[in-house]
Amino acid sequence: MKLIKLALVASALTLTAPIAMAHNHGGDAAHEMPAKQTMVTAKVKGMVCDFCARAVTKVFSKNDAVENVHVDLDTQEIHVTLKTGGELSDDTVGELVKKSGYTLVSVTRETA
Repeated sequence: MKLIKLALVASALTLTAPIAMAHNHGGDAAHEMPAKQTMVTAKVKGMVCDFCARAVTKVFSKNDAVENVHVDLDTQEIHVTLKTGGELSDDTVGELVKKSGYTLVSVTRETA
C-alpha cells in the first residue's frame, strides 16, 4: 500500500513539475520584461509629397539603429522607431533630416 501511495505522489509531482517551472519568474532570460522601444519624432519643414516621404524613409532606414520609419505629410513629421537598444541622437536626427533635403524644427522622444 505504501508503494502505491509513493507511486501516486511521484506521478503527481512529475505531472505538476512542468507547470510549476512554467510559472517560474526567477529572472531567467525567457521571462524578462521586454526592453522598451523608443520612438523619435522629428518635426520638419518642406515635406509635401510622396517623393519627399520616400526620400526621408530611405535616408533614415540606412541607419543601423532604425527599425521603422513613418512619414506623416499632413503634420510634416518623421516618426522613427528605434531597434531595441538602438540610439539616435538629436544631432544625428538633424543630420539625417538635412541629408534628406529638409529643415529640422524639433525632436521629441517617447518610450513605450
